[in-house]
Amino acid sequence: MFATLIAPLLVLQAVGEAVVAVKNDNPETWTVEYPRLIQPFVQDYRRCLKVANRTVTGIANFEAQHAADLPRCAERRAKAIAESNAALAGAKTAMSPEEVDQLFATIGRIHIARGADLDRQFRQRLAGAEAARAAYEAGRPKGLVIELHDASVVKARTDASAAVAAEQDKDSQ
Repeated sequence: MFATLIAPLLVLQAVGEAVVAVKNDNPETWTVEYPRLIQPFVQDYRRCLKVANRTVTGIANFEAQHAADLPRCAERRAKAIAESNAALAGAKTAMSPEEVDQLFATIGRIHIARGADLDRQFRQRLAGAEAARAAYEAGRPKGLVIELHDASVVKARTDASAAVAAEQDKDSQ
């Protein structure tokens, strides 16, 4: 009976120390691995970085906006590092304080890289819109004139085109 009570606790403890991998949209660029034991602290820091009002100003400045999140969340990062080191102190999974610090620094670099990626996408869309505009301008008829006529001119043209159509019908029969 004692073994059946302790077995779930041992399983839960083993689950708490499993390695968690967080990958960026492009897995060739970023891979961050850390013990599952410190996942709440990592998520708390990442949440702080993500929760911000982004301003779309018509220029590519998302990288700068993302970089501004690091000082804003510096206190949360320091707390997360301290809590992670405390949680890992007696754990089976060994991660040195330097590795923990490097982990959170990498998470910050990933956050800034996401902003840089948004800037690239923004510039590409602007370039695509400019290319579409240039293609339209190149194919657009030059010297387009809009004619404004009163009703008598329109009626005269309609009567004339009706007469021409009648003549073509007679010729084709």
